[in-house]
Amino acid sequence: MNNNAVFAVEKDAFNSEADADEGIDDKWLKLAETLLDEDQIKKDTLIEQFQLAIEKDEFLKTQRPSSLSLDRGYLTRFLRAGRWEVESAMEVLRSYSSLGKEYTEYVSRAIPTKLDRVWNNHLNTMTEKRDKFGRRVYIFRLGQWDPETVPVEEFYASAYVLMELVAREVKTQIAGVTVVNDVS
Repeated sequence: MNNNAVFAVEKDAFNSEADADEGIDDKWLKLAETLLDEDQIKKDTLIEQFQLAIEKDEFLKTQRPSSLSLDRGYLTRFLRAGRWEVESAMEVLRSYSSLGKEYTEYVSRAIPTKLDRVWNNHLNTMTEKRDKFGRRVYIFRLGQWDPETVPVEEFYASAYVLMELVAREVKTQIAGVTVVNDVS
């Protein structure tokens, strides 16, 4: 599970198209195969198995709205997080689905336009450049955070917003995120 692929450190604009893997080049597909055991031949079968498991899961029936689209890209996101093992992907999806109920104080505040105190204090960011391993870089400046000025709920909500943003990107689903904590 070694990432021996090296990428140029260059600007890579955030992808607003959720889970879009059209046009992803072979280098990324090879990395997905290496890091996540992604197999293009088995992909359709595993997506179908995952969808059936979701439809049968009693816990998920209580968590997700019936209108939620379980499209191919969305399902692939969780299968990647579970390294293409359906039960592992189910665990990830169950955890993700319960976030809103378990952490309401953070998730309910995760509206980017309502987090100006965090953004104006430059407490965290996701860089547009990926590192040499293709990972997004998340920087949070814990040492600069003043809880008297920015409530913990807003600080965590901003991190949630940024992670949600990049979780939608196929390249990030494959390569992951590097986290840098600046405590100075």
